[in-house]
Amino acid sequence: MENTDNILNEMQQQLRQMKEKLEGETIVNEKLLRNAYRKTLGSLQRKALRQTIIGVVAMLLSLNLLNVGFSIPFVIATEVMLAFCLAATIIINNRLPKMDTDLVTAAKGIVRFKKGYANWLWIGIPLLILWLGGMVYEIMKNEAFPSEAKYAMFIGLGVGIVIGGAIGLMLRHNILSKSDETLAQIRDLTSED
Repeated sequence: MENTDNILNEMQQQLRQMKEKLEGETIVNEKLLRNAYRKTLGSLQRKALRQTIIGVVAMLLSLNLLNVGFSIPFVIATEVMLAFCLAATIIINNRLPKMDTDLVTAAKGIVRFKKGYANWLWIGIPLLILWLGGMVYEIMKNEAFPSEAKYAMFIGLGVGIVIGGAIGLMLRHNILSKSDETLAQIRDLTSED
């Protein structure tokens, strides 16, 4: 009987030790998940900052359209459109949570960010089409451009649309998949709590 009690006590002690080890593993896993969450969120925040910087640079560079021979109203309309797009981008990017935000609030912020980012095409593409129409009109009506220069501008415009569209769609896909990855990490963290 005493031998059975000893075996039982030893088994209980081993069980306690295993539970302690498992609790330690959960903490390690949570730390790893939290670090991965911070890394992907940081990546999204860096991309958001780059978009803002590119928007400001685009606004500054578009002023050079005056030097090329485009009309003042077209340049002003371009600046207004770029300012609107920059403001919308900043508003969407501000939905990203801060690093120290609790996970539930962070998940809500990332969902809002992702929805705004995904829906931005419904505004951005019509604006782009409108602007491209204005650009084509400006090139066609400007008699200072010889016909060879007009063709070169149209070719450059077409190449810019294809390359810019491809880069934009790749960035959009990358940002939306990073958002999904961050949300999955938050779900992993909250499911362990």
